[in-house]
Amino acid sequence: MDILLLICLLACCSVLVLLVKVGNSIWWKPLQLKKHFECQGIRGPPYRLGYGNMVDMLQMREKAISTPMKLSHNIIPRALSFYDSWTRTYGQTFIHWLGSTVRLNITDPDLIWEVLCNKSGLYKKCTQMKQLNGDGLVSLEGEMWAQHRRIINPAFHIDNLKGLVPMMVASTSTMLAKWKERIEKDANEIEACKEFRDLTDDILSHIMFGGSYVEGRQIFDMQAEQALLISEAPRSLLCALISRFCPSRKKRYMRKLDKEIRSSLRQLIESRKKVRSAGRSNGYSGDLLSVMTAGSRSKDTQQLQGGFVQKTIIMETEEIIDECKTFFFAGHDTTVCLLTWTMVLLGMYPYWQDRARKEVLSICGQGAPKPENVNHLKLMGMILNEALRLYPPVVALIRQTDNDTKLGSLSIPAGTQLLFPIIALHHDEELWGENAKEFNPERFSEGVSKAAKHPMAFMPFGLGPRVCVGQNFPVLQAKVILAMILQQFSFSVSPTYTHAPIPMVFLQPQFGAQMILSSIPHNE
Repeated sequence: MDILLLICLLACCSVLVLLVKVGNSIWWKPLQLKKHFECQGIRGPPYRLGYGNMVDMLQMREKAISTPMKLSHNIIPRALSFYDSWTRTYGQTFIHWLGSTVRLNITDPDLIWEVLCNKSGLYKKCTQMKQLNGDGLVSLEGEMWAQHRRIINPAFHIDNLKGLVPMMVASTSTMLAKWKERIEKDANEIEACKEFRDLTDDILSHIMFGGSYVEGRQIFDMQAEQALLISEAPRSLLCALISRFCPSRKKRYMRKLDKEIRSSLRQLIESRKKVRSAGRSNGYSGDLLSVMTAGSRSKDTQQLQGGFVQKTIIMETEEIIDECKTFFFAGHDTTVCLLTWTMVLLGMYPYWQDRARKEVLSICGQGAPKPENVNHLKLMGMILNEALRLYPPVVALIRQTDNDTKLGSLSIPAGTQLLFPIIALHHDEELWGENAKEFNPERFSEGVSKAAKHPMAFMPFGLGPRVCVGQNFPVLQAKVILAMILQQFSFSVSPTYTHAPIPMVFLQPQFGAQMILSSIPHNE
């Protein structure tokens, strides 16, 4: 009897301890954090026990994307609806709650620069799309990130990228030939987002897998399907909870798809390693997969006879798989979005389209763009930068600190997430002037650093040590592709186009980007 009583007492104590821990996590701690920020003059929407402001955010998003908007660039109310609503109530620096986790919203470029350029590892990345990235560069931290970056970085050097231009030209020529056939059949409307998605699939498969292009394309097709499934956001908190904690046919299919992707990549990588170990290249030496399977040489810290010991850093197969997934995820949609929005903007503004075409014809003539010509397309660069400013692929960045820290004059408790609304920074009239929501590439005529009132106001690919390793790639690709389009076609926004930017991982047109094409005679 005494033993039974003791067991009951222990069980009651365990339950009590658990209740105290849960209460501390979902009630007491958020209450203390709320007071901490209020003492610094920072407020936000009221915290709801357990789920924070998730319901409000989902409802605002659902309302924002339920109807299209006018053909304007004032897209923050639609693309970042919670931010637009709460800044009007609480100011640009405010807190909101994701469950019991507090997020501090910051738009001060100096504070953002301080966080993104911090090299101490104090601010960690918050990766919400690990199903797509795996443990690639986007997710890694510390020495593992540094090693992977060291291996991959040379592949994205501008001189190496220029060597890819002929392959980009070949793939784009195939697409444009199909466009000409459509026009001859009086089917002159295209959906630009779909066209650029297929084109970028083709280009990335060649760059990533080289001689294994066919197998690589099949893998990327599966990953594109995976990305689409993951980007389908739940429409309510109940759906979100069911999706997260309960098994479903969609989750089973996604797991099966991911298993197939990883298995196919593993076979391809192991095959490539065997070829390399046998001392044969078989035409594989120029692609990114070869770069990763070769690894890199670095200086060890141990000195030997006045020099350094050289050691080779090799990625394991599973690490390469994650980097392949990251490359597709980060490189594919970023380029698709940049191309799509730029074409929409040039379709909306014939004046800039004509100027861009004249520049292309004066530098490249009627022939295919050559690597040495691409850098001279200055106006095209300005147009692309303005497209990235108005429609950045990633609308916000998130970091988290695991320790109490000081950021500017702010005291930041451990566990706080920091949200940087890039799209709001890019549209800020105090930084860009009264015409901040207008398309005006001239603002970049003196370079990126002088385009705004603050040199760090433009960050479509991030800033600091963790700036996107491949940031030159989508810009180079966009220059080549758009130059070839402008040489052969004029285009305008179709009457069927519906302006509806939506962040589905990356900022893209919700209902596609319908464009009307017209062929340009060669003697024009």
